[in-house]
Amino acid sequence: MTATQAAKKQAKRRPKRPAVVRGEPVVQGVLQATIEELAHAGYGALRVEDVATRAGVNKTTIYRRWPLKSDLVQAALFSFAEGVVIQPSTGSLRGDLMELGRGMAGAACTAHGQSMFRVLMAERHPDLMAIERSLRKTFEAVPLSVVQAAVNRGELRPGLDPRVLMETFIGALHHRVFMMQETADEDFVARVVDLVLHGALKR
Repeated sequence: MTATQAAKKQAKRRPKRPAVVRGEPVVQGVLQATIEELAHAGYGALRVEDVATRAGVNKTTIYRRWPLKSDLVQAALFSFAEGVVIQPSTGSLRGDLMELGRGMAGAACTAHGQSMFRVLMAERHPDLMAIERSLRKTFEAVPLSVVQAAVNRGELRPGLDPRVLMETFIGALHHRVFMMQETADEDFVARVVDLVLHGALKR
């Protein structure tokens, strides 16, 4: 047997290394694994090593993109929120609120949505509180813009506080799902929308 043949035979015996997947699939896999690990362990007990194991990547892959645990968690929560808070454009305030309500209620009723709410409300870690403020600052613009669009169309009475309207609407959904532990289905969302708009629509 020649040296070349021996080398080929030896190579066949070695286990094949898994293909290295780079780019967006890895990013999304890590962010999803972070959400799952956050739901399982909470922020304080979350370890990057466990996220890496769950995502099937080396922890250096995570640290290269997100040097701090707070960076990783913030990216994961922003990714989660982007799938929930959509920018509706139905042409009416009622239609826009129904779209927002469906997205929020649908996410809140999932296991991950429930876990994210518990983590954000129960853990008062400084890093997590800073992330929560950043999330609120970024995503509150969407519901507020929905109300402003309705004002521009002449649907709402002048002087209405858009923040109060949206806090009333979102608060009702959160109370139903997180406090009462009940489902916010299509009928409930519609009833909340109609209740909120009953005193807000222009006479």
